[in-house]
Amino acid sequence: MRENTLIWIMGSVAIVIGFLLVNGWFSTYETFVYPDYAAAATSSAVTVSASIQAVISCSTNTGSTDFGTWTDTSIKTSSPNASSTMSCVNSATGCTLYVKDAGGGGNPGLWNSTASALIESPNAAFSATSTLTDGTEGYGIQATTTAAGSGATLTIAPKYLQTGDTVGGLATTTSVTLASNNATSSNREVVVTHKAAVASVTPAGTYADTITYECTAN
Repeated sequence: MRENTLIWIMGSVAIVIGFLLVNGWFSTYETFVYPDYAAAATSSAVTVSASIQAVISCSTNTGSTDFGTWTDTSIKTSSPNASSTMSCVNSATGCTLYVKDAGGGGNPGLWNSTASALIESPNAAFSATSTLTDGTEGYGIQATTTAAGSGATLTIAPKYLQTGDTVGGLATTTSVTLASNNATSSNREVVVTHKAAVASVTPAGTYADTITYECTAN
């Protein structure tokens, strides 16, 4: 009886072990032969991002320029010229250099605060441009570019792209475009020439003006 019981127990154990082995084999077999029965793979995503900021900068090489002293009514050019460099780093649409005038009495020009007198820019009618002549008050600027710098070249605004004694007028209420480009650039240069003329009736004294340059991305 004990032998039969032992045999029965051992047989049961053998059956269980055999069942587990067979079941495990079939599971492995199903995984390779029938992959649809295998556990589905899982995944996760990582989003990579970055931002690039455009850097716009401009500077002028001098803080002052001087016409000297008039002893006649001739046309004068101040010295030195004002050179402004502008960089448009990572700005796909480029940037613009603006100019604005302090003037006096609410109008652009060379201002004599003592006599409350103004040499208008560019002439008494405050036209966009004017050709200066001896004996007639007028004041304005001309602009040109150089080969300095790299990247997109600058285009001078037609108003200031003048030669000879023709000048572009300045403005006090708004900033006016002096030069611009349409792509990235580095240290591109604009040179501004200041010209003026006086009349025999222009009050004596000291005249001054402040021209501000600023730049922004397009």
